[in-house]
Amino acid sequence: MKRILLVEPDYCNKFPPIGLMKIATYHKMRGDYVEFYKGLAPFQTIAKMDRVYVTSTFTFFFDTTVETILHYTRYIDKNSIFIGGIAVTLLADEFKAKTGVENVISGQLHDSSKLGYDDLINIDMLPLDYDILDDIEYEYNIDDNFFAYTTRGCKRGCAFCAVNTLEPCYFETNNIVEQVSYVRNNFGDKRNLMLMDNNTLFSEELEKICTEIISLGFVKDDANYIQENPAEIFFSKIDRRISRNNSTWIVTDKFILFFKKFISRVKKESLQQSLTNIIDEIDDSEYPLGVLLKHKEIITEVVEKYRAKKPLQRYVDFNQGIDARLVTNENMRILSQLPLKPLRLAYDNTTMTSAYINAFRIAYDFGIRHFSNYMLYNYDDSPDDFWQRVNTNVLLYNEFDDVSAFSFPMKYAPVDKTNRAYIGVYWNKKYLSALNVILNVTKGVIAKEHDFFERAYGRTPGEFQEILSMPNEFIKYRDLFDEIGFIDLWKSEYRKLSVKEQVLLIRSLSGEDVEFDNAHILSFYKITKHQVETQKVSVLSYQLKSENEREAAKSITIKPVASLA
Repeated sequence: MKRILLVEPDYCNKFPPIGLMKIATYHKMRGDYVEFYKGLAPFQTIAKMDRVYVTSTFTFFFDTTVETILHYTRYIDKNSIFIGGIAVTLLADEFKAKTGVENVISGQLHDSSKLGYDDLINIDMLPLDYDILDDIEYEYNIDDNFFAYTTRGCKRGCAFCAVNTLEPCYFETNNIVEQVSYVRNNFGDKRNLMLMDNNTLFSEELEKICTEIISLGFVKDDANYIQENPAEIFFSKIDRRISRNNSTWIVTDKFILFFKKFISRVKKESLQQSLTNIIDEIDDSEYPLGVLLKHKEIITEVVEKYRAKKPLQRYVDFNQGIDARLVTNENMRILSQLPLKPLRLAYDNTTMTSAYINAFRIAYDFGIRHFSNYMLYNYDDSPDDFWQRVNTNVLLYNEFDDVSAFSFPMKYAPVDKTNRAYIGVYWNKKYLSALNVILNVTKGVIAKEHDFFERAYGRTPGEFQEILSMPNEFIKYRDLFDEIGFIDLWKSEYRKLSVKEQVLLIRSLSGEDVEFDNAHILSFYKITKHQVETQKVSVLSYQLKSENEREAAKSITIKPVASLA
């Protein structure tokens, strides 16, 4: 038996490490001990291991990933370290040069020989091991999902996309039933199905795929999911972990937190007291798991009685998006049989507008009411193009009262670069930072509300450009600076500039070395919310330009800024 350590660098990410979950399944099939760690494991943990796998995601986490790999090279032979994942595949030579690790797993793991074994197992086709996620305290935001593929690759070959390198061949996986059934049988049921396909509509087996998904219980307008007893799930996990000598303290701590909150649901006073006594016993014990195991029967019974049992609708999410250019009445008829929430359509540039609108209308006609779209920007588009696409979405969404929809802009960065500093030919640093400020207000998405859209993005492309030119602090705290008059004052000064001066202003704000000496308008970009709230700066001080104006202002009563915050 080998001791295997799976490692994900300590960056923030939404999805669990699917590649490592498949490698975990493979090694457990071989009878190996498997442990998962996020970040830099202590020497005591690493020293016990025979092999370490380090995964990677985006290339802009290059430095963090390199630092993680180097940490493990200090305590285990480099020949026992394997590195892979998205960034390593795209920048294999750079990772080798920085870390000295030669065991690089590029692309998909179609053959276990890449790991030095001769059993000819296609690891990429193996089901996921969800148990490893309980080895760490980090919580992934979407843990009530089956993660699966029905197809791999994409035939498009778009220049901005890494799929051509990561998954160069397009094919159907033909095992969605096996993927979901294995997880259900070994780790318990999940409510939703998140499919990670890059372009499902190229599949010639779409109807077969959807029929199989429906057979797994993902049925439209049928609330058939009832979460399993959390206590039974917990004790099953403990049994599996004890049998494999895995650490149990993290999963135990998670359950104790759940159990403490759960007690408030118990109405019977005597029973609530008994459960409170169990919690007190847990808190006083050096071995909390032992207390839980001792009271396993009553804990399971009480959780079963008081847990939520309302049936819920299951949903299917093609998370990477559907290619709007491939949508037809026939394939949407097939897709619409699934409980899709949301249907994500790609809308990467204005040349796709007709195809995008057509795809949306077809989907709506087939009864789909939950939509999202991915909008690439900072590639070959301009701010005007971006505004036009957002405007198209808002107008389209508002044609229908029963549609729930949002847009998700995605900033382009070259897939082979190690940072996100890239600036598209029609963009600049100031505009990109301003757009980021706007998006942060709504956590990265653009909702369908028309009034908010016009307020945040302007009524025309020209107004949008003016908003992007505004001081970021004014954008972030728009209501405050609007109320006290700073935004109107800034607009007045900005509009006095010639087109050339406006260009020079933006270039200056973007950090370029240009000659722009309008100190007055530049001073707006130094004003902070704190300054206006504490009255260290006022609109009046910016309005008065001459002694006569100052004299006239003596009779003006200014409402205290602090009261307007």
